[in-house]
Amino acid sequence: MRSTILLLLFTLFYPHPAGTLLTVDVRHDQAIINFPESVTFSAELTSASVIDSVRLIYGSTQDTCGQVEALAFPDFTPGTKVKPTWTWEMRKSGGEPPGADLWWQWEVSDAAGHTTRTPKQHALWLDTSHNWKVTEEGKVRIHTYAGGSDFAATLRTAGVSALNRLAKDTGITPADPIDLYIYASLTDMRDAVLYEPGWTGGIAFPENNIVIIGIDSDSLEWGKRTVAHELTHVLVGDFTFSCLGDIPTWLVEGLAMYGEGGLDSMEQEAFDQNVSQDTLLTFQVLSGGFSEDPDKADLSYSQSYKMVEYLISQFGKQKLLDLLVALRSGGELNASFLSVYDMDLQGFESRFRSQLGLPAGDAGVQSATSTPTVVPTIQPVSGFQPAATLVPSEYNTAADNRQPGAITPTPAQAGWLSSPELKTALGIAATCACASFMIVIILVLIFMRKKRKNTSVGQGGAQ
Repeated sequence: MRSTILLLLFTLFYPHPAGTLLTVDVRHDQAIINFPESVTFSAELTSASVIDSVRLIYGSTQDTCGQVEALAFPDFTPGTKVKPTWTWEMRKSGGEPPGADLWWQWEVSDAAGHTTRTPKQHALWLDTSHNWKVTEEGKVRIHTYAGGSDFAATLRTAGVSALNRLAKDTGITPADPIDLYIYASLTDMRDAVLYEPGWTGGIAFPENNIVIIGIDSDSLEWGKRTVAHELTHVLVGDFTFSCLGDIPTWLVEGLAMYGEGGLDSMEQEAFDQNVSQDTLLTFQVLSGGFSEDPDKADLSYSQSYKMVEYLISQFGKQKLLDLLVALRSGGELNASFLSVYDMDLQGFESRFRSQLGLPAGDAGVQSATSTPTVVPTIQPVSGFQPAATLVPSEYNTAADNRQPGAITPTPAQAGWLSSPELKTALGIAATCACASFMIVIILVLIFMRKKRKNTSVGQGGAQ
């Protein structure tokens, strides 16, 4: 039996075997899905000559930089009839989002070098334990298994309204339908995705045109806003997908907030308070990762929305589109701003602050976070890294060339994260920890002093 090996293959540089095509009869070509753990590929391949090489070519349909294939060497015994099998372990590779389109084909060769590839097959990566139903309007497809038709229609309408608003105000429209898989609970949703943070409420996968959200019957209003937010992430992520440049976080998240319909009354009040205290975040900071501190994270989202709203209201949607195109084409942020708006990022910041009645210049909070940290705005799985060392894709876009996904916290979790009770508890815990540490230090010093004293007495007696 031959050992199983998994590696990535970039077909732009991979020379396909030349020579006479091998005639192969293919039967029972299938993918058995064990969601969300694994998928096992198998087939029965028959040829007039002895088959001595079988390779599995597989992948998922998504935006990539060039054509990327994965290659595996399945277990089989050479002969005129072979039954290769190979299992894709999702916990090792990082997993695929629910609803992803998986594809595969077999490359078969004999000893004389005659080779062929079987027709490409497809399978839907989705948990079949739920009876999924779909409702569709325009470019929005809502998949549900609970809540009834009115529930699905309400979420569909929220998604369509968000796309229409963005099309009108920014000119961005989806090229392909976007699939939203709505789980009936947060537990169901988290069971469907590997390695997600515990507070995850919704995740966008722009490269797959997929959104998943856990919405129960008591969170419909939150669900409508989250549908709009995550749908916008997919729309903007697809429009700005590039292997050349990065889109600043404030622009991505500001557009997503714009898709929601703007700030609610509490968010507006909190933003106004930061304006009155002159504690807005610097634009340079907001171009990178958002802070995980609840107050600064909330301000990051609100301010990002206000920045996008300002650009659209003051300069129009065409210039915003031009900026996105410039960044997508690999333009540096300041250079792109200069070419589109005749001002760099600092100039934009000065004008933005001025219209709020704030002094221009380098005022504001200078450091939301020096090192990007995990916050409710990133996709939890990136590439083939082990679970213990996963790096969120938003902070690794230069490596894997993906646009940020989006994770949305649930209402209860968001409130708990920013609650004064939590801050008080943390303060008490920190105080107790400090006091315990000081007591330990004092006891150690007393012990060491006593030990030194006993040692001196012993030495004196010996003399």
